[in-house]
Amino acid sequence: MKKIILTFIWSCLIPLMALPAAYALVEKEPPIEEEQGFEFLGAAEWMQKGLELNGQGQYEEAAEAFQKVISVNPDDAVAWFSLGTAKAFSGSYEEAAGFLSQALAFDPDLMVAYSNLGAVYGRLGRFEEALDAYSQVLRLRPDDTNARYNRGIVFAGLGDRDSALKEYELLLATDKELAAALLQFIGM
Repeated sequence: MKKIILTFIWSCLIPLMALPAAYALVEKEPPIEEEQGFEFLGAAEWMQKGLELNGQGQYEEAAEAFQKVISVNPDDAVAWFSLGTAKAFSGSYEEAAGFLSQALAFDPDLMVAYSNLGAVYGRLGRFEEALDAYSQVLRLRPDDTNARYNRGIVFAGLGDRDSALKEYELLLATDKELAAALLQFIGM
């Protein structure tokens, strides 16, 4: 349900001059003041800003924007996912794993979070957990060739060549190029 919140937005266009107060329609959250103190943003605007920063490779700044979304909407699975992904891109894999896991706590069917979590666990050398994450992707989307390939890589890395070859056989029917890459990784 929407509620109208009276919000005063002051913006200095010319020194010592300010715009008059304005009303803003906000969905269930109060605005958040940007650090400079001139711009007020809500969760949707912070999310957009975070996505833009992430796209520009400014991962730490993007993470800060996603944290502001979470401060307004702490149960927003997409914000937690976005924060985890930004942290992964910046190389903070332990933090990324925690944030991606939090996203999945709020939305257990958020397939992309499982996929990214599998990659993060792989970077951390936590291969059993990576295997579990890729298995969840395949539970949600059985024809996901990237998850099948990655799961085959993890099986091979764990020394389970038979399971890796089963993934290869399943992959061969849907993506011959990835199947060939997996077979090469397995060492055949």
